[in-house]
Amino acid sequence: MKKLISKFFSGLVSAIAVIAIFAITGNQVQAAGNKQDVLYSKIKAQGKLIVGTSADFPPYEFLISKDGKQTPVGADMSLAKKIAKNLGVKLQIKNMSFDSLLVAQKAGKVDILIAGMGSTPERKKEVDFSVPYYTAKETLVIRSNEAKKIKSYKNLAGLKVGVQTAARQKDLVKKSLAKLGKKAQYSQMQATNDLVLALKTNKIDAIALSGGVGQAYANSVSGLKYVYADYPKGVQDEEGMSVVIPKNQKTLKTKINSTIKKLNKTKTFASWIKKAGTQVKRAQ
Repeated sequence: MKKLISKFFSGLVSAIAVIAIFAITGNQVQAAGNKQDVLYSKIKAQGKLIVGTSADFPPYEFLISKDGKQTPVGADMSLAKKIAKNLGVKLQIKNMSFDSLLVAQKAGKVDILIAGMGSTPERKKEVDFSVPYYTAKETLVIRSNEAKKIKSYKNLAGLKVGVQTAARQKDLVKKSLAKLGKKAQYSQMQATNDLVLALKTNKIDAIALSGGVGQAYANSVSGLKYVYADYPKGVQDEEGMSVVIPKNQKTLKTKINSTIKKLNKTKTFASWIKKAGTQVKRAQ
């Protein structure tokens, strides 16, 4: 009997140790170097998918007042809901500044990122990306009365261009102007709303934004207009917007890609953008 009890407790201790190791590994998937394909199992075990976003990027993600609190909505959030549903888990959204998203993921505070982020070569060194779920033309948001002055990136030379901190738009403008042997000045801010205010108060001359975002702000804020940036070929080195996944999480990446591929076939994301457009004015 003692031998049986001893074996039982020995087995129990071993089981507890395994569970503890799994919990530690699961919570530190990103921080540990992403060498093991365990994130999907962690998500299923905790019964929820934690998604990081930066909700100042309409129509993809932005805040509206719902039931007395600020709630992230938009096309990207619709995608997050669909992915969580297909994984069979609940969804938790964590809203933060754009430039802190990759840091939060690396620290294991969020599982994936859905924030209109593109798969640039620099980012690919740190994280993996899903297949693209949407591609939008780059825009410049300007004051309406300067539409004849600013028609594309070529007209930004010598001007002060507003860009979101850690976003790719500064590099796009800088590299494009360099091909012409010209330069611009840059004002970096964390929130797109702050850039819009700076433009409205003449502190900057234009804002470089991703297509749908530029259109959303220009269409909802009086006195503003958008034009296509028309960056030269070879400058924009990304394939489109993708879900950001920690390195080497093959199972999770495969399941997310499966969801996105089905949505791409039915062009569902475009319908989500249209729906989000009706909510943008509520966010202002």
